[in-house]
Amino acid sequence: MEAKIKFIREKKMKLFRNVIIAMTLILLGVLLTAKFEFTDKISADESDRTGIASTGAGDIYDSGDGHSRFAKIARDVLPAVVNIKTERSFEYNFISPFDRFFDSDPFFDDFFGRRQQQPQPKTRKQVQTGEGSGFIYSTEGYIMTNNHVVEKADKIIVRLNSGDELEAKIIGNDPETDLAVIKVDKNFDEDKIAKLGDSDEMWVGDWVVAIGSPYSLEKTVTVGVVSAKDRTGLGLMNGPVYQDFIQTDAAINPGNSGGPLLNIKGEVIGINAAVNAAAQGIGFAIPINMAKKISENLKSDGKVKRAYLGIMPKSIESGEKEVLGLKGNQDGILVATVEKDTPAEEAGFKADDVIIEMDGKKIKSVEQFRFDLAAYNPGKKIDFKVLRQGKEKTITVKLGDRSSLASNKEEEKNIEKESEDLLGLKVQNLNEEYKKKFNISIDNGVIVTDIDDKSVLFGKLQTGDVIDKIIVSGEHFEITKVEDLKKAISKMKGKKDNYIVKFVRNGMKDYVLVKP
Repeated sequence: MEAKIKFIREKKMKLFRNVIIAMTLILLGVLLTAKFEFTDKISADESDRTGIASTGAGDIYDSGDGHSRFAKIARDVLPAVVNIKTERSFEYNFISPFDRFFDSDPFFDDFFGRRQQQPQPKTRKQVQTGEGSGFIYSTEGYIMTNNHVVEKADKIIVRLNSGDELEAKIIGNDPETDLAVIKVDKNFDEDKIAKLGDSDEMWVGDWVVAIGSPYSLEKTVTVGVVSAKDRTGLGLMNGPVYQDFIQTDAAINPGNSGGPLLNIKGEVIGINAAVNAAAQGIGFAIPINMAKKISENLKSDGKVKRAYLGIMPKSIESGEKEVLGLKGNQDGILVATVEKDTPAEEAGFKADDVIIEMDGKKIKSVEQFRFDLAAYNPGKKIDFKVLRQGKEKTITVKLGDRSSLASNKEEEKNIEKESEDLLGLKVQNLNEEYKKKFNISIDNGVIVTDIDDKSVLFGKLQTGDVIDKIIVSGEHFEITKVEDLKKAISKMKGKKDNYIVKFVRNGMKDYVLVKP
């Protein structure tokens, strides 16, 4: 009997243990399920707070047809991307190496005698070709590209995605940002032009797509991310003055210049402009927000008008702040020099002034100062707050026009060119080297080292001749140095009178009558 009772008791205990285990497992399952739901909810909440959509791979890959988002961007944007080929012709003087060989060997002089005429240069024409990319951004056929792609081009051929080739003309270019607008004589449908986005909305780490013609390989698509923003101070060859590049690791190579950099929506957010040759996977693009403003100016005026102050700004290092009177977190830039006859000089700026505010906005860096200043219209009056010997001072300036400054520099360059190429002649003061080379016995004079084929003296004078005198309107000018020749030529400017050039060739004096 006792054994039977013991058996029943053990059976009940076993059943009770099984019930407890079952209830424990059920409870654990409920808790785990609740935990997963809670985690998902938290993750979703965090996604909402950070602005990142929790849609998984569907953002980039289309599970419906198997093609990536990048492939769809390429399909939609490629019709707007163009290949640009340029031609630029130039002339240069050429002397046969055989002429130089015979002319320089005294053996031929002894055997055949000294030749009476020196070898004359022949003019050759050469065509230089270039290539880049661009994109159509209006139905009227306007195309954005880089200035360095089309600058000084005599002929521009645009090859469309369809294969058609059209000749384009430059509407306007801006070397200071490396932007240019060209145009083809053709209208385009809305779906054949690129959509412009907002480069300010891009984050570091956002996907980007670059399209162009690297190494003449048209319709090349590369993918990467925005690896940095606001890149300035890059030491690029012939690089733009105003730099605010988007940096990307999407492959950009020679030929990509001028092509679009696109966001994940397929909108243009940059114009591919440069690469870092010393590194791999680092390229730079001009932000489209900057390009929008400049392209409008180029379309309307053919150039960009920027304000001009007339100082040479310099960055201030942290160790220099206290010495220059800056306090705490105060920033500014140093006026290294004040250029003459500029708005800055007229307003009273002085070297070693520290600019801390411009038009009420604090100045943080030289790059920011240049950008903000260039955004003003020429002629506008603005206030600058400066530190001078530790004391604050306000200076009001009427800003000048930077484009007029560029024109003045071009005029100065032309004047300098005139002084070097007098009457189309390359000349130098006579020295011992030239006397020995051309067997010249006189001590003073101006020797002709080259002659432009368009010069009125081409065919009359030759390399090695020494100009001795110029006679114009009865006035005799003795030529002993280049300055004397300049004075004589200045008397002839604006006149159509004939004049005589006396010269020495092979020890013999001669003269030539010149009819302008």
